[in-house]
Amino acid sequence: MLRRLAASTAAAVLVVTGWNVPAHADALPPVPPQAVPIGDVTGYPRQNTLPVWPDNPDDASIPIGVIPYDEIAPKLNALQRTSKRVSARLAGRSAVGHDLYVVTVTAPESRAEAQRQERWKRLIEDEPVRARTDRQLLRDYKTPLFVNANIHGNEWEGTDAALRVIEEYATSSDPAVERLLRRNRLVFNVTANPDGRIAGTRANGNGYDLNRDLTIVSQPETNLIRELAVGVKPIITLDLHGYVSPTLLHPSTPPHNVNNEYDLFIKHALPNALGIEQGLKDLGYAETQSARIPFRDDEPGVWDDFPPIYVPSFSLLQSSIPYTIEAPLNPRGNLTPEERVRRSGINTDVHEVAIKKSLDYIQEHRNQLIFDQAEVYRRGWAGEPLRDVPDGYVPGWGPEDDYRTEFPRSYVIPAGDRQHSAVAAARLVDLLIGSGGRVRQAERPFRAGGRSYPAGSYIVDLHQPKRGIVNSLLEPGADITDRVSDLYAGPAGWSQGLTWGATVDTLWKELPRVRSEQVRDGVVRGGYPAGRVDYRLDVQDAADLRAVNDLLDAGARVHRLADGSVVVPWSAGAERLVRAAVKEHRVSFERAPRRWSGTLLDEVVVGYVGGVEARDTLADTGFEARAVTPATLAGTLTGDVDVLLVAGTLNPATLTAENRAALDAFLARGGGVVGLDTAGPAFSNAAGLLGVTAHAGPGLASGVVNVVNRGGPVTAGAIPHSFVAQPVWFTGLGAGVTVEQSYAADPLLAGWWAPAPDGTGGQAQAAGQAAIVRGTTAAGNDVVLIGTDPVWRLHAKGLQSQLGRALFWAS
Repeated sequence: MLRRLAASTAAAVLVVTGWNVPAHADALPPVPPQAVPIGDVTGYPRQNTLPVWPDNPDDASIPIGVIPYDEIAPKLNALQRTSKRVSARLAGRSAVGHDLYVVTVTAPESRAEAQRQERWKRLIEDEPVRARTDRQLLRDYKTPLFVNANIHGNEWEGTDAALRVIEEYATSSDPAVERLLRRNRLVFNVTANPDGRIAGTRANGNGYDLNRDLTIVSQPETNLIRELAVGVKPIITLDLHGYVSPTLLHPSTPPHNVNNEYDLFIKHALPNALGIEQGLKDLGYAETQSARIPFRDDEPGVWDDFPPIYVPSFSLLQSSIPYTIEAPLNPRGNLTPEERVRRSGINTDVHEVAIKKSLDYIQEHRNQLIFDQAEVYRRGWAGEPLRDVPDGYVPGWGPEDDYRTEFPRSYVIPAGDRQHSAVAAARLVDLLIGSGGRVRQAERPFRAGGRSYPAGSYIVDLHQPKRGIVNSLLEPGADITDRVSDLYAGPAGWSQGLTWGATVDTLWKELPRVRSEQVRDGVVRGGYPAGRVDYRLDVQDAADLRAVNDLLDAGARVHRLADGSVVVPWSAGAERLVRAAVKEHRVSFERAPRRWSGTLLDEVVVGYVGGVEARDTLADTGFEARAVTPATLAGTLTGDVDVLLVAGTLNPATLTAENRAALDAFLARGGGVVGLDTAGPAFSNAAGLLGVTAHAGPGLASGVVNVVNRGGPVTAGAIPHSFVAQPVWFTGLGAGVTVEQSYAADPLLAGWWAPAPDGTGGQAQAAGQAAIVRGTTAAGNDVVLIGTDPVWRLHAKGLQSQLGRALFWAS
């Protein structure tokens, strides 16, 4: 097997100082194009004067020899002034407020022509059989190409290649270019990560790798990419990266996402990759005389397209033919200025070749590409099973490539008492619709699958055009442990249907027969009981935690019950605060038990050791949070900190005397501790807190796991599934340690979890062992250790309530 190539550089947080943000910073981005009524569609060009950013001599692009961020808007403004083929818009803002530019290059269109193009685009998805036999459509439809550039900030050259192509096609008088723009729309996300481009970091300004966020959509930049992937409906998608030598060209090795119509992808993806490879050879550089095409050149698992979190894997589920293009020459590091410029110049040429060769492929195979994109949608509407792709279908296709799933007939996301969390259900519906799926809502009560459902329940008919992405988000997933021995990256299982906190029922053979209407978003109203009654809130979602923290911040008397729920005793003031919490967070209070007993809560201040995921999960759940590091304990772990969240390394033995004294003082006054992953139990043991032995699976072990909830303040009422990205479990539990959650007898439901070569760290060792434990030390410190992953990339939102309940208990 070839050695797996590691991703370059770790994510880093961007700190921006001294920026003069243009006055438009509070303007809202435009409505997503897929939501625009046909009658509101205007012609091309659609030109806008982009605000210009001040000169920044510290832009990390400058030493590389590529365009600085502040020169992009002036260049696009100049091109719009001189060419009617270029339309640029401010399409959103980055994590720290930089403008995101989307550029469309095409021949001018009247309003009527643009509306006809929009009708055809929708027809291909809505009525694929009719669309692909429409002679006028086949002759005049402008096939879209989408170029996503610079998603990793310190992989710059995709932006420069995009601008080069935009400028050439804007100004060329070549009849071939004029003909190409009459038959195509080229859509460019010019710099998908301006924060990272300026700072020279892989991550955006919030510290996230954006190319891991497509089905989580936690970042504004990813929201735009998803909008474009769904709304543009590109025939081909190019995601421009660096640096892998020789140039890497997707298609990828197995595992393949089990929901893909892979026969319709690989028949085009492989020959176009070969065409790009030839174009690279034709450049004449010694460094571009070969390419690495993982499907052709690598062993399974080396560079996969399995999880839908990447731009290409998400786009493939949108019926596009996507590519990761990794330019070959790293311009970073200890190089002369001349060598940096030479390398970035070659990389820019490589990306330009990828764009132009893909356009050539679209022209040469236009009708077949339209037919096959429509065929994906047709199969979805018809509910046909995935195809059995025979060995040798394309050179190299074999049994190792056979990844398929069975589609159920429908899913139901219940309303009413059977729904674990109405807020989570609405959030899941938003994710499905935002990802291109279609969801309906029942207007009346109904029965299906032997169960009764109230009006308002959501119905997901899997006979729909983008069933692949919908099912990928909702189905449990597949255990691929025995199929691959290596993975490029996790997660190997995801299932927002099981890990986002909502109840989702699978109907294998049945579509509910009830009057329903298609919805555009998830709706939840929340409520509270009438009359002078005490209010109970069962904390099962981040929204519930935000509501509790708002109540505490407003001075409400909030009591935590033994099962982790909270009660607010009635008063006129409490009723006003509860009503405000319901309006703000859409949560639902119920009448408290007649004789309840609980612990009075105070506002909780959390000091956390860890990265951006811990920071942002605390923000999502409404806790007042303070970053703590081993070097700053003396100044940050002060008397108002109630709980220490250990989500990163904190070794008491390595602290300075001053910082160790601050930690000792915190523990001496009874401060609580919540520890995550391996860092939490390591700190607990070093500090002499809970007596446990922690074990960890392999670093790439990840997925959806079956768990058994024992009840108690952390897991009472919790969902029966969890998420792991390197599972951790606990044995050797000391006196007074209580198990709140354990791994089931068959832990892994979906994902990859193999033992280490010596046989340790596997599922068999974790089966039945503790996943969440709690206890109180002799000094009075309440401690919770969590071996699952409630903060990983903000992914498993259904676990956030468990973390929040642990923080309340430990406080």
